[in-house]
Amino acid sequence: MSDLQPRLITDRLILEPFGEDHIPTLAHADMDERVMRYIRAPSPDYASAEARIRQILMQDDGVLGIWGVRLRENNDVIGLGILRPLPDKSDIEVGYRLTVPHWGKGFATEIARCLINYGFGTLKLPTITATFDAENGASRRVLAKCGLRDDGITTAYSPDGTPLVRINLADWQAKNGKE
Repeated sequence: MSDLQPRLITDRLILEPFGEDHIPTLAHADMDERVMRYIRAPSPDYASAEARIRQILMQDDGVLGIWGVRLRENNDVIGLGILRPLPDKSDIEVGYRLTVPHWGKGFATEIARCLINYGFGTLKLPTITATFDAENGASRRVLAKCGLRDDGITTAYSPDGTPLVRINLADWQAKNGKE
C-alpha cells in the first residue's frame, strides 16, 4: 500500500489504496475457482488466501499500485484494480478482479477506464498495457471497450506467453478529446 496513491471515484465505484479492510473479501475471492480460473489455481483455504492477499499489501508502487474497489451505494468491497509494472518491468499494466456477484454489470470496464484515465490524465504515462488469458473473452472485451488493442504476446507471467494489449497516450487523448 502506498500513501501516494489517490482515492479515485467513478459514477458507481470508489477505488482506494488497498488495505486491511479489503483483505476478507479478496481472500474469499482468491479461493473461488470461478474468480481464479484465468489467473492461477485458487487458494486451498482462507489462511493461504489471506497470506497471498497480504503479500499484495507489502508492495509499495508509489503513485501506482493496487486499489480496493467499493460500491459507492453501500460501501461494500467488490474487488480490486491494478495499475502497476508488469513483473518483468517492461510496461505498466491495468487490471481488475471482481467477486462473482458483481460480474456482468460493467464494473470491470469502469475500473479499467478509471485507472487508464488516472494513468494518462494525471501521471502522463506514455503507454498502458494489459494481459489476459486467451480463453477469457469477457476480459478481452472489457479491454477493447477501454481502447486497448492487440500488441502481440508477453512472457511477463508465463514462458508460454499470454496476449498483450496496449493503448498509448496519443490514442487515449484522441479518443477522449484531450491534448
